[in-house]
Amino acid sequence: MGAELTTLEKIKKVLSLPLEETGQDDILNIMVGDAEDAIKGYCHIREVPAALEFVVRELVANGFRNDNGGNVASIKRGDTQINYSTAITAESFTERHLKALNGFRKLRTG
Repeated sequence: MGAELTTLEKIKKVLSLPLEETGQDDILNIMVGDAEDAIKGYCHIREVPAALEFVVRELVANGFRNDNGGNVASIKRGDTQINYSTAITAESFTERHLKALNGFRKLRTG
């Protein structure tokens, strides 16, 4: 049996991007980080559980498609900053995502 695909590789398969093509990897990785941050913020957790990887994949794939393949809004060279047009936030969650996320959401006190 082959090696397990990474989240990035799974996203590329969903988007029908060749795995060996790396031209979109930077923007996809940024979007993965944003999706994970949105999930962690919503659920008040430090790490995204493996059971929620499908939410990350769907958020990134939907955001990427909405941006027509990653239209970049701005690029900053010093300390590298790339902004894409469709930010992934808690507002990006669908009812299906919220149902899955609520099972991992912790009550925040303080």
